[in-house]
Amino acid sequence: MANLKQSVREMFASNIQEGEIGSVKLNLWLAQITGVPIIGLKEESFWVKTFLLMYGIFTTAVVTFIYTGFEIYDLVLNWSDLDSLTQNTCLSLTHIAGALKAINLIARLPDLHKVLHQLKYVTKTYIKSEKQLKAFLDGELENKLVLSIYMGLVGFTGCLGMVMLYVNPEAVAGKIFPYRVVLPAWMPQQLQLLYMGLSVIVFAIQIIAVDYLNVTIINQIRFQLNVLNLAFDDLMVEIQPNSAGQDAGSLVLYKYDPMERLKSIIEHHGLLRELRQDTEDIFSQPILWQFMTSVIIFAMTGFQATVRTGGSSAAVLIYAYCGCIFCELFVYCWFGNEVFEQSKTLATSGFNSSWYLFDRRYRTSLLIFLTNAQRPFIFTAGGFMGLSLPSFAGILSKSYSYIALLRQIYGD
Repeated sequence: MANLKQSVREMFASNIQEGEIGSVKLNLWLAQITGVPIIGLKEESFWVKTFLLMYGIFTTAVVTFIYTGFEIYDLVLNWSDLDSLTQNTCLSLTHIAGALKAINLIARLPDLHKVLHQLKYVTKTYIKSEKQLKAFLDGELENKLVLSIYMGLVGFTGCLGMVMLYVNPEAVAGKIFPYRVVLPAWMPQQLQLLYMGLSVIVFAIQIIAVDYLNVTIINQIRFQLNVLNLAFDDLMVEIQPNSAGQDAGSLVLYKYDPMERLKSIIEHHGLLRELRQDTEDIFSQPILWQFMTSVIIFAMTGFQATVRTGGSSAAVLIYAYCGCIFCELFVYCWFGNEVFEQSKTLATSGFNSSWYLFDRRYRTSLLIFLTNAQRPFIFTAGGFMGLSLPSFAGILSKSYSYIALLRQIYGD
C-alpha cells in the first residue's frame, strides 16, 4: 500500500517551492489528449500549442458537435416511441451538457488561467510547516486517486460498449443504448462502428476532464482551508517556567512572530475567498446545466433499467452508465460539501489559539478574522442550490418520482 501511494504521488508530482500542483497537471493532460482545446494553462512551446489547438479543434468538431448532431437527429426520428426516446435522451442530454461545459471552459480560459495562477501562488507561499505539507500531499493523493477511479469506471463502461458493438453490430449499432444514433448511409459499416465506439469513449473522457477540473479546484481550496487551519498551530505558544518552577513570570516562547503570522493567515483567507468566488463565477452555470439534466438522465436510465431484462446487453450498459452519472454528480456534491464543512472549522481554530497571551492589536485583528470566518465557503449550481449531500439526495428523490411517472405512462 505504501508503494502504491508513493507511485501515485510521483505521477505528476507536485512541487511546493514552484507552486506546481500535480493533480491539476494530470487533469490538464487528460483534457488535452482527449481533444479539449485548452492551451496556455501550463508551459508549452509554440509548436506544441499549435498541435494541441489543431488536434482539439478537429476532435471537438468531429466528436463533440457532429456526433451529437447525429444523436439529436435520431431523437427527432423516434420522438413518438417512448422506449427509443428515453434511450436516446440519456446520451443526448449528457453530450449536450458536455458540449456546453467544454464551450464555457474554452470561453473562460483567461479567467481559469487567473484561478490556476492564484492556486500556484497560495501553494508556494502559505505551506510552511511539515504538518501543512503533509496535509497538502495527502490531499493531492486523494485527488489523483478519485480521478483515476472515476476515469477507470467510465473507460470500462465505454470499452464494454465497444465490445458489445463489435460482437453484435446488427443488434446494437443504432438500435440500443448507448449507440442510438443515425449515421450517413454512405459510411462503410466498419467506419460507422469505429466512429460510434470511439466517439462515445472520447466524449465521456472529455466530460470527465472538464468536470474534474472544476472538482480539482474545489478540492484545492479545501486543502488550502486545511492548511489555514493548521497555521493556527504556530500560534499555540509554549510556556517555559521560571527558575522557581512556577508559571508566574515565566517566558513565553513564540515559534513565529504572532502579529506577522496572523497577518499571513488573514491574507491567505482573503485569497481563498477570492478563489472561491472566481471558481464559482466560471463553473456555477455549467454545474446548473448538469444538475438539471441529471434529474432527467437518472429518471430515463432508471426507467430503462426497470423495463429491460437483467441479462440483456442494453440493461448491462444502462446500469454501468447510470453508475457513471451517479459518480459525476456525487463528486461535485461530496467535495462541495467537504469545502463547506472545512470552512466552518476556521473560527474554532482561531479561537483555540493562545490569543489571551497576545497584545490588544493582535486580539482586535483576530476578532475581525473570526467574524469573517463565520461565513462558510459555499459552491452552488447557478446560485440555486448548494453543492452538498442533501442536494444530491434531493436529485435522487426527484428522479425516483419521474421514474414512477414514466413507468405509469409506459404501462398505459
